[in-house]
Amino acid sequence: MSKIYLDVQAPGVARTYEFSADSAMTVGKVKNQFISQISAVEGREIFADPAQVLFCSQALEGLLQDGEILGEVGVKSGDTIILL
Repeated sequence: MSKIYLDVQAPGVARTYEFSADSAMTVGKVKNQFISQISAVEGREIFADPAQVLFCSQALEGLLQDGEILGEVGVKSGDTIILL
């Protein structure tokens, strides 16, 4: 287990956030934490249906599935994640 630091873009609010996550966590768990924290910072719900939010890796050039482990699929510190 190691911490990775990610830039997370939320085009719906035209902002980028900085987060840390554990490389042994699943994409789904990390995605839900990001959504909760972004909503808390913005003071409102940003995503109409969090279950439909896509977790995209700019470095890996694609969508990541909720069951995948961040470290196992190659997500590393400094990567940019886009929540759509």
